[in-house]
Amino acid sequence: MSKKGVLTGGLLVLGLGLGLSVLAWNRWMAGTWTDQDVTVELWPGDNAVQHLARLEAQLPPSGQRILDHVEMRSWEGRLKAGRYRFPAGESVRNSAARLVTGNREAVKVVVRAGRDVGPVAGTATRRIHADSIEVANMLAQDSMMWRVLPNTYEMWWETDAQALGERLLLEHARWWNEDRVAAARAQGLSPKEATVLASIVQAETAVISEAPAVAGLYLNRLNKGMALQADPTLIFALGDPSIRRVLDVHKEVDSPYNTYKHRGLPPGPIRYVDPRYLQSVLHPAEHAFLYMCAKPGGDGTHDFARTYREHLRNARAYQSWLNKQRIYR
Repeated sequence: MSKKGVLTGGLLVLGLGLGLSVLAWNRWMAGTWTDQDVTVELWPGDNAVQHLARLEAQLPPSGQRILDHVEMRSWEGRLKAGRYRFPAGESVRNSAARLVTGNREAVKVVVRAGRDVGPVAGTATRRIHADSIEVANMLAQDSMMWRVLPNTYEMWWETDAQALGERLLLEHARWWNEDRVAAARAQGLSPKEATVLASIVQAETAVISEAPAVAGLYLNRLNKGMALQADPTLIFALGDPSIRRVLDVHKEVDSPYNTYKHRGLPPGPIRYVDPRYLQSVLHPAEHAFLYMCAKPGGDGTHDFARTYREHLRNARAYQSWLNKQRIYR
């Protein structure tokens, strides 16, 4: 055989070998790498080396094929932060591609209604990367507290405190559409004032069906220029949520949240408000009640009254029940 023939044959063998290698590699990458779901988390702010280290630590041994694919493609610098769930039977190629395209898993973030910022922040950060202390500091700001709309939101796992705040502000703007702003205006309230009042209504009654009546009562008092005299605002001012029985001494506290001393609404909400209570303020019950008192029995409902004399009768009945329960504060 001539030298030319030998060279040609060698090149054919080399080409065949390379072709078979590529074919084998493609089949290897197209094949599945896990028989069960696998979840990994790549942290925001990490560099390529740190992303690879986290992948290696979280993937099972069979996941080395994903790392090999990423390195073969020189994709290390393109890895994106997020929470990724690789379903059983997914190919190496598809899993690796999702890491660089950001085809990641969204999570459900629960922003709960409540009185205290700690539990609200703790629940909100349970499934996202945001630091709960940073979120608590953000939610506690006066400019933010009244804009928080408790709900369940779909977000990316890597959401931080700033991104969470931006999302909540966006949801607030969406919720307060023209119709709702107009409904608040019809009650003589701005969106913030409606939220402040709704926070008082929610603190006053845990029975949602009663909320429109409570909202209507406080609006009646506001329209008449009467002090709200809302016990929940007094308890908020005192900073002692264990108080179940408001006494005359409590009414002397020096605070803008003391609605026994100061007419009108307090300067901010006293809790993070369930939107259903906001709706009760936007669409209150129409009645002539000016007074309310908790009913004996402790079921959370109230007796309503038009006159102070009728209210005193209801109050005596409730105080008598408290005394029988030995509830003195």
